[in-house]
Amino acid sequence: MNNFMIEIRNRSNVLHKAAENSGFNQRLLNKNASVESYTEYIYNLCYVYEAIENNLNKYKNIEAVKPFVTPEIYRSELIKKDVSALSNNNKIEVLSSTLAYVDRINSISEKNPKLLIAHAYTRFLADLFGGRIFYSLLKDHYKISDEALNYYVYKDLKDIKSYVMNYHSMLNNLSFNENEKEKFVLEVCNSYIYNIGISNELNSKFF
Repeated sequence: MNNFMIEIRNRSNVLHKAAENSGFNQRLLNKNASVESYTEYIYNLCYVYEAIENNLNKYKNIEAVKPFVTPEIYRSELIKKDVSALSNNNKIEVLSSTLAYVDRINSISEKNPKLLIAHAYTRFLADLFGGRIFYSLLKDHYKISDEALNYYVYKDLKDIKSYVMNYHSMLNNLSFNENEKEKFVLEVCNSYIYNIGISNELNSKFF
């Protein structure tokens, strides 16, 4: 791991922990949430993933972005299946914090597509690391069937650990000057902040 990956981790570590322990995320892990609130949570995450995935595809011809166009870990279509299975056709509203996050992703992608990678990194790798924990929790405690847990299934990945290590290597190999590195690290921090916003708004809405 070179100094850039270490810098990303060191400078975003506190926000990373805050995101994991914020609002709804903490309530879900503490087994104090509801299936209804979880459904709304992933419904909102779907908008975030669509924004990331659509922009990755849009800017796939840019050299720095191309290696991170990774359909094998895209989540939006799988989340849609889960929401459909859980929502019973009930109307779910998009949170203001979600709209703000999507606007940020679209805006930063248009201005500097390289910084889109920061949002892909924080969302996709968080899923790869923590997905099994949530899958077991949702299945065992919240009694959600496999039909509605597609979000956590990676049919096209045989070795998640190797995939994550390769993803880190791709980040390390990005050709950034010092100014670009600084902007990238700050965008990673922004991503955690927006995720905290969604978690806290959802928690305030339901509880």
